Amino acid sequence: MIRKGLITALLLLPLLVVIPAEAQFLAADLIYVPAAAHTSGEGTSEWRSDFFITNVEGEASIDVAMVYLPTGLTSNAYRFNDRSTWLGGREADDFGNIDPLLADIPPGGTVVLRDPIGNYFASEDGTADSGAFVIFAYEANTLEDDGTRVMKNAIVNTRVYTPTRFYQPDPVNDGEFVQVIGTYGQTLPGVPWYNLADPSAVSDQGNFSFQILTGAGQDEEMRYNLGILNASDPLTTITVSIQPFQGDGQPFIDINGNEMIEIVLMPPLSQVQYNNVLVSLFGLAATPDDVSIDVSFLRWTSGNNSPIVGMTTYGTYVDNHTNDPTAILPAFAYPYNVECQWPSTAKTVGSTSGGFPRLNRHPVEIPPR
Repeated sequence: MIRKGLITALLLLPLLVVIPAEAQFLAADLIYVPAAAHTSGEGTSEWRSDFFITNVEGEASIDVAMVYLPTGLTSNAYRFNDRSTWLGGREADDFGNIDPLLADIPPGGTVVLRDPIGNYFASEDGTADSGAFVIFAYEANTLEDDGTRVMKNAIVNTRVYTPTRFYQPDPVNDGEFVQVIGTYGQTLPGVPWYNLADPSAVSDQGNFSFQILTGAGQDEEMRYNLGILNASDPLTTITVSIQPFQGDGQPFIDINGNEMIEIVLMPPLSQVQYNNVLVSLFGLAATPDDVSIDVSFLRWTSGNNSPIVGMTTYGTYVDNHTNDPTAILPAFAYPYNVECQWPSTAKTVGSTSGGFPRLNRHPVEIPPR
């Protein structure tokens, strides 16, 4: 039986380690939003995403630049060749799309970006209008021609929602009801670059090379969607496994007596979402909501001499009647350890004494003009 990341024994040579942290550590200068949408879904759902970006710096104003990664198992690496497909706040920085809200966000300030896919990226390549975002935050007006900048920290939260119709009492006519259009939605927080799953983060301190998604179930009432983002550098392809487990911790078994495992090859910076994942990948038409799913690194390949490998995942539990979604955030199987993740003594990159080495490189950078 393969359970909770044991499949990572197949991993290749270790790399620099991403430092896992608890969910409330969301501030960073590089943030991944693993899912966003401007698209029709099942039934009557029409999914949209709004972004809430907060400058957490005490004194400096910040600018923000955003990269859209359309969904699908194809490479999005070319989007880091230049800034022509990016969304930024200043025309002088040569971004392909401009929204002034992303420039000069004051200390402690928050901007709300409504439906950026619909406003700037919808149908740009004829594919489904959903995917992921990579977001950079840096001191206002410090982006140089060669791509250097003064990095600063921000927090990104998103709301993914769909309109719905419901009835409420008519305030004018007693005993009658009127139809009202509202929304159902969920919050999906941005993932800091230091909180990605990493294939090299495996030691006696813990195994942070896989993530667990809980609360999975599938029946006539509910559906479960699962998404994965290859958050590695633009030259790195990853292979991951998706494996569901029953409420008693046992794997699901197919008709041949084998454990059900789906293997996925993900090109650089690709994002994929499996709708009705238990049915579409495993043929499990009716399962209780005590199912959990492990998403684990198997291997990676890269054209980068010094690759940086990472991924993140998410789940969504959706009511089939109302399209009301519940976000399922990924979890590591090991508790947060202050001494392990943030050792008190200084360490050089690559050192393993006293805990994991500190990661000092972003998987991606802002390209020059």
